[in-house]
Amino acid sequence: MTKQERNAGLGFTVFGLLTALYSVSALSIGSIKQPGPGLFPLICGGGIVVLSLLWIYRGRMARFCSEPLWPEAEWKRPATAVVILIGYTAVMEYIGYSLSTLIFLIAWQVIVEQENWRRTAVIAVIGTVSMYILFVYLLGVALPPGLIGE
Repeated sequence: MTKQERNAGLGFTVFGLLTALYSVSALSIGSIKQPGPGLFPLICGGGIVVLSLLWIYRGRMARFCSEPLWPEAEWKRPATAVVILIGYTAVMEYIGYSLSTLIFLIAWQVIVEQENWRRTAVIAVIGTVSMYILFVYLLGVALPPGLIGE
């Protein structure tokens, strides 16, 4: 197990514990029949703790892992994906769901997946329309209207 993997495992363990502690202390857990807003974060936090501890345990037992987490310069693609996701969530409230989702899907396909423009356009339009129909009409979720006033 490399130092980066051990630190990542410990970081995820701390994150899971903090998530679970926050859900217990600040949110109502409720019951299985009447779940409160803290039940899902508690389950997720507990799951993150269990999986990260298994990761650390597996890494300590398997001493064959001598290669880095990502080969050299392979970290750029995941970092770019994270930046695109953060940008998507940051602008959604201002420019609206539809426009931000369309821009997000185009950026993802061009920058991260490196697809051609024809495929990018098809995926972006179909993805935006289908997610809009899913959230608005099937699930009844109110989405940010933004600039185009959906």
